Amino acid sequence: MNMIKELDLMEEHWTLHKEDYTTEEILLAKHLGVSVDDAESYIGDDDYLVLTDEEADDRVHDEIAELVWAFTPSFLAVHTRVTEEAIKKLQEMCEDANEPLTAMIKDFDWFVEDAVRSDGRGHFLSGYDGNEYEVCYTSAERDGNAYKVKDTYYYIYRRN
Repeated sequence: MNMIKELDLMEEHWTLHKEDYTTEEILLAKHLGVSVDDAESYIGDDDYLVLTDEEADDRVHDEIAELVWAFTPSFLAVHTRVTEEAIKKLQEMCEDANEPLTAMIKDFDWFVEDAVRSDGRGHFLSGYDGNEYEVCYTSAERDGNAYKVKDTYYYIYRRN
């Protein structure tokens, strides 16, 4: 007698359909109330970012590293040993001031942490509205005939 287990069928069905889309596309579709195909397009066109906490931290670090020149002189003065007046002069160079200003920052990781603490990751990652949306994705891993549940938090940012 051949036994068919419901858990096996459920797992097989999910695996077949999960291969067509990423978790990020599925989460964005659910968040926006659109089709997964539309969500796939939004992510592919860089209209939205869907990132884990660690990925968001890495991405915000990179974004801030490119925008140092645009920070307020008072914020930069706190993180450098340079006066606001000198920073303003450097900022007249716009993007070209980024490298010299970055070199003056005493602790870049603290600079990033302070910027995120002040304005939030959404300010830097969501050019559209500055918002960060948190979504919890609950997945299940097989453990014999049962499943273990694992929660992973994702963060959604609208870029444009």
